[in-house]
Formats: sequence, C-alpha cells, structure tokens
Amino acid sequence: MLFFNSAAELILSRFYKSDYSRVAAEAFRVKVVAAKNYSQPVVMLDRSSFMFIKYDDLVVVALTRKNANANLVFAFLYELVEVFRSYFEGEFNEQALRSNFVLVYELLDEVMDHGYPQIVSADLLKQYIHHGSAKQVQASRNQVDVNRETREIISAITGSISWRQEGKYMYQTNEVYLDVIEDVHVIVNQQGKELSSYCNGKIVMKSSLSGMPICRFGLNDKVAMQKRKEARGSKKKVENTGGIDLQDVTFHKAVRLTRYDQDKTIMFTPPDGEFELMTYRINKVSLPFMVQKEIHERGRNRVEYNITIKAKFESFHQANDVKVFVPVPSHTSSVNVKTTTGKWEYKPTKASVVWQIPRLAGGASATFRGEVKLAHLIHDKPWQRPPIELKFSIPMWPASGIKVRFLNVQEPKLQYKSIKWVRYVTNGGDYQIRI
Repeated sequence: MLFFNSAAELILSRFYKSDYSRVAAEAFRVKVVAAKNYSQPVVMLDRSSFMFIKYDDLVVVALTRKNANANLVFAFLYELVEVFRSYFEGEFNEQALRSNFVLVYELLDEVMDHGYPQIVSADLLKQYIHHGSAKQVQASRNQVDVNRETREIISAITGSISWRQEGKYMYQTNEVYLDVIEDVHVIVNQQGKELSSYCNGKIVMKSSLSGMPICRFGLNDKVAMQKRKEARGSKKKVENTGGIDLQDVTFHKAVRLTRYDQDKTIMFTPPDGEFELMTYRINKVSLPFMVQKEIHERGRNRVEYNITIKAKFESFHQANDVKVFVPVPSHTSSVNVKTTTGKWEYKPTKASVVWQIPRLAGGASATFRGEVKLAHLIHDKPWQRPPIELKFSIPMWPASGIKVRFLNVQEPKLQYKSIKWVRYVTNGGDYQIRI
C-alpha cells in the first residue's frame, strides 16, 4: 500500500510481502503521480500492477506482482478510505494521515494480513481500536465484563456476521419490508415489432428484527423450483410459464452463497435497517403498454400526430405518473394538440411535447391528437424522427413475472413471530417507440 500527496511525495507505505519492487514504485511515482497522468486506473511497471484511486489531495495505491482480481482490489481501496474517514471525523487527506501515523499503521495491520483483505468494517474495527473519533472513555470494569467483551470481539472478528452485532437489536414489533423494484427497457421499431426488451431489478429490504434472525427467501426461479421438485422426488419439468430465468444476479454480502449454489434458496442474517439484498436482470418481460402512432409530415411546415397508448396489464392495476415524450422538429413554431386525458406541455429546449397522465388503469387507453406548425428555414433539414419515450410507475405489477414465493424468519433464541410486507414496483427505464 502506497499513499502519495498531490506533490508526488510518498507520505507512508505498508508492504505485506517481500516480493515488491521499490524501483517500480519509484517509477510509478514519477510517471503517474508526478506527471498527473491519471487516465488509466491500472498501470503495469516492471511486472508489477499498480491500482490506484484519488481522494481529496491523496493518491491511494495498491501494488501487487500477482494476477489479482482488480474488482476486489478497487473495492478494498474504497472500503479502506471509508474506514479512515470514520476515524478522522469524515475527512481523509494528507493532514489527517500525517497527524495519525500510529493509528494509520494499526488500521493497515488489521484490514489486511499478508496481502489478503481481512476486516474493512469500520463498526467492527471501532470495537477494539479506540483512537481518533472512535476513542471511548472506558470505566473500570471487573474481569467478567472484560472477558465477555473479549469473547464478543473475537466472535465478531472470526465470524461471518460483521454487519450485525449480537444482542444489540430488540424490537417490540418484528417486521420485514421487501420491495421488488424493476426498470423496464424496451425498443419497438416503426412497424410495432419488439426489438429488445428486458428489465433490471433489485430487491430492497428493510428489517426491524430482534436478535440474530435467519431469513430464508425464495423466488419463482425456474432452476430453484426444479431443484425443489427433484428434492421431493418429482421428475416433472417446470413449465416455461411457471417460473423466471434470473441473469446477472448479485447479492449482499450477508447471503450465504454456498446454500444458494445448493438449492437456490437465499439464506441470510440481515443487517438492521434498509439495505439492497440483490440485483438481477430478466430478459423476458411483458410490455405494460401498446402504443399505436400515426405521424405524418405534411409539406414543409406541418406535422400531424395521432398517438394512442393502451395499458396491457389487468384492470385492477393502474399506472401512475405516466409521461409520454413526443418528439417534434427543432424548428417548431406552434403546437395544437388535444388529449382524451392528462395534460401536455411543449418543451422547446428538448424538442418534444411532454404528455402527462396522472393515472391510467389497466385496459384503458388515451389518445394524443393534433399538429405542430414549423418555422420556415432557408435550408430545409430532414427531421431525424427521434423515438417516443415513456416513463411510468406501476405498483404491485412486476413486468418480469417475478414473485416472492416465501419469506421465513427464524430466531433460534427468541422464537418470535414476524410481520412481512412485500411490494412490487415497475418503473419505465429506457422505453422507446421508434417512429
């Protein structure tokens, strides 16, 4: 680890192995830091890889001669900066480093061991490194309290649940809120054919649970449903309409990946409060709207519009805050439009008419009809006809068909009953209708 200031001076360094090259480190200082050549975050010099980030007036560098995982290294660097900021009252700069050399070296010894990241949780480090803003006034305690605290610290350090401290959280009402949020991305061509459609989703959880609960969470994932059927002795295949195909799944660090690899059950001990449990992508989605459009250029000074948008979801759902961005030529002089519902506004700077529909129930339709008049130009420019864009929010209707099949909460010691709430929200992402 190397720390440089803005003047390319090496403030401090900490080497965890003996295979480093001081010649390469000096070359990096001259060619990158002194030259302020920060265009590439990864630099190879003398068979050594330098990965660095800039923060305030500092350059924090990780040096390795191995084929290390670059994503892991950068994640460690950013977490390391957050650890220092938590100890230096929200600041991390040259002055903070020079004023706390002893603390910095103590933290560097704890966050990494022989070149392998260990503890990068500031809350956990503050339990046994009491310096800086983490300094605590400790009253005299008997040996029993000291031994108990020592056991808790050792358990936290060596255990796998650094994000939740045992015995810290107690609630009268134990509740779990689960939000499944999806952004739908669609491209439809001029003939109304769907060219591309997928959704990016995330599951956000807010937990108010006592003790150290263990949550088991399951979705209607095809692979997971098939594994559960096989575990019950059934050889019947899961139908295509019975489940979803999750792609590019990422989890919060609390999720036990070994259990997920076995039977696709998402098992974890949640942090207290709100956190992002997982993200995913699904390539097969149901389009929430059908858009019919007739846009004709009449001569040099007029464009006619006839656009109908129809909600394709069930009648007991409704879309909120629907915005339809209808493109117009940049030299539009006036707009004359009538709509069956909602209101519209011409945005000259964006060359579009924004049609706003507060609510649109499932199965309902709305029409946008009118014309725009164009200013005369000395030299006519062909209109590029940008696509119509949609923004919306549909509660309790997942475009991908994802469903939470079960959510179990167990606390071995307290054995309480918990209240669970699940909500689905589908938002319009990059939703384009080409004209």
